Amino acid sequence: MGQIKLGLTVISAIVFIVGLLWVGHGTGAIHLPGTGFISSDSVWIINGALVAAFGLIVLVATRRLMRDAGTRPH
Repeated sequence: MGQIKLGLTVISAIVFIVGLLWVGHGTGAIHLPGTGFISSDSVWIINGALVAAFGLIVLVATRRLMRDAGTRPH
């Protein structure tokens, strides 16, 4: 169970961070080289917010479900 929890936590944290980067890049607050098509485009703000929200939901759910699974008697 520990490996599953760790894997889901890492993956969901990466998804959350990527979503935040898309939001930052879409708003023009972050400028990454070679990605000019994303800059200051509202579509990427919305996409990034949705991806970040999904990552956060999975992160919280993983932490909560795995915590509850560890406290149940077998």
